[in-house]
Amino acid sequence: MKPTIPPADLSEDDPRVLDAAREYLAALEAGLTPDRRKIVRRHPDLAAALGECFDGIDMVHAAGRAFKPPPPIGPAAEPLGDYRIVREIGRGGMGVVYEAVQLSLGRRVALKVLPFAAALHGKQLQRFKTEAHAAALLHHTNIVPVYAVGCERGTHFYAMQLIDGTPLDAVIREARGEPAGGGNDATVDLRAGPTDHASGFATTSRAGRGKDAYRTAARIAAQVADALEYAHDAGVVHRDIKPANLLLDPRGNVWVTDFGLAQVTADAGLTQTGDVVGTLRYMSPEQAAGKRVETDHRADVYSLGATLYELLTLRPVFPGQDRQTLLNQLLRDEPRPPRQLDRGVPAELETIVLKALAKAPADRYASAGEMAADLRRYLNEMPILARRPSPVDRGRKWMRRHPSVVGAAVVLLVLGVIGLGISTALVSRAKSNAQADRDKAQAALREAETERANTKAANKQLREEQAKTKAALAREKQRAKEADERFRLARRSVDEMVALAEREMAGPQFEDARKRLFEVSVAYYQEFIDARKDDPSARAELVATRERVQELLADLATLQGDRQFFLLNAPDVLDDLKLSAEQRSQVGALTRRTDERRGEAFRDFGQLTDAERVRRFAQQAKENKAAAEAVLTPAQLARLGQIALQARGATAFRDAEVAAALNLTAEQRDRARLVEADAFGGPAG
Repeated sequence: MKPTIPPADLSEDDPRVLDAAREYLAALEAGLTPDRRKIVRRHPDLAAALGECFDGIDMVHAAGRAFKPPPPIGPAAEPLGDYRIVREIGRGGMGVVYEAVQLSLGRRVALKVLPFAAALHGKQLQRFKTEAHAAALLHHTNIVPVYAVGCERGTHFYAMQLIDGTPLDAVIREARGEPAGGGNDATVDLRAGPTDHASGFATTSRAGRGKDAYRTAARIAAQVADALEYAHDAGVVHRDIKPANLLLDPRGNVWVTDFGLAQVTADAGLTQTGDVVGTLRYMSPEQAAGKRVETDHRADVYSLGATLYELLTLRPVFPGQDRQTLLNQLLRDEPRPPRQLDRGVPAELETIVLKALAKAPADRYASAGEMAADLRRYLNEMPILARRPSPVDRGRKWMRRHPSVVGAAVVLLVLGVIGLGISTALVSRAKSNAQADRDKAQAALREAETERANTKAANKQLREEQAKTKAALAREKQRAKEADERFRLARRSVDEMVALAEREMAGPQFEDARKRLFEVSVAYYQEFIDARKDDPSARAELVATRERVQELLADLATLQGDRQFFLLNAPDVLDDLKLSAEQRSQVGALTRRTDERRGEAFRDFGQLTDAERVRRFAQQAKENKAAAEAVLTPAQLARLGQIALQARGATAFRDAEVAAALNLTAEQRDRARLVEADAFGGPAG
């Protein structure tokens, strides 16, 4: 079942709210009664936001306050506090950014101003203040610093350092060869003008995406990770890391901007759990799902991973264009490895990116600092700490995403065993009924023969009895035929179960299930043999089949036991067994001979059938066992078996012999399965 994603509430940031507020206020100031319904009918999707806005205006106007919109802000307007506006350089949902001059110091600054209509909404105003507060808390070489916060003539604003830089989204577009001005999704743009650094990065990218381009991307990501680690330590989660909010200056330094969606520890209640905030394409899965849990700093790690992915491949992690498609990809699909898109991407960077983009926060880097450290290990040509997911990890993730498939397989297996049991019971009961009918028919025949010998006068009665006997024999034959058909059906079901275990469950992960199926099949074949004691040919065939299954069971036991001899390659195991110098020498020679025999035995392995491969495995295992028993004492062999059981961990309790030896109750076996499920991250089976 797909998760239901609540839509992001963008109405409070819509410029139509400001226009409607101005129209409503102008009508009030002119002494008229504004028609709310007429205004709302023009924007039905903004009904809730407009209602709140109109209520606030009515309340202020009714109180007799001088409620007038602030004068227009622009180069010709009077200064806003200590700041003279020069020009507008950016606009977004959380405010408008101007280039301004601080009159008292004569320095150029970036001045972010909250729109007047937005100030009427407590949530919007509080978010603006949170942004200023969050940025003012942080003093880092890669975070745009805040100089001052103020409110003048009802207009809220704060001043920041003016960065002479280019947003990374513009750098990426230039590297793709797209027009410089298209597709900018920046919340705010603090550029003072174009720079040469972005063009150099793009030129390198277009000229073949050489090693320097990938190292530049890694250096950029490392600087951002350092800034995020500093912010996280200060209790601030950015929650909107994306290329448009990262400025690259001519010296190659990166500046983190726009803390408008930041979550500050002291103001964690501003964004309720379940809200969807941020830019969807770079949003972490837990943010996109709107789960009822508080988003932590690992959401920024994911967003930084998505940004680095796009820097390396010049493509977004997920290419979906509409909201629903992008949500499905973000929540359900794994990202394509960067090297599938660009073979030039270093494998170390691909590993770092995929770890940062893990769906589960626990599978990502624990902090932005750890990610920065791995990036610098790559830059310094040192081994990174991140590792690619093992097959077990990939299987665990697959099972987490497809629990219904795993459950269906278990249910199917259980139903199959139950069905076989029912079929066997039906065959046994039918056989008993047929035998009883046969005994009755034979008794009737003897009685009829006696009556015919004693009297000729009873010929008529004898003929009648003979007719009854023939009818009874016919019924018995029909019942016997039906019983034989049911027997063949049950026999075919057991044969199919054995074939399934032999063909489809050849992997090590199914060995316990195969062993159980083989043991059950041997028991069923023995019941079939007992039921066919009067049919020598069928009995011989059943005995041969049972012996073949017993051989498969013995081969499986040999294969399971053979793995413990691979432990003789471990020095710790040799020490634990207290082998003498001569035994160690013999074990070494045994290992070499085993490797040589294995190479010879499996030279044509790809040309063998499944059954031939199993026999080849079993033969090799028998040779290994005989050779090891010639070197080790019985006590050492027993200890080696104990070590092998310990190495299996919780899965050892699945073994019927282990359970019998420990005299485990059914409850204890169930608890052992739960322990095993917790260890491997899957459902208890």
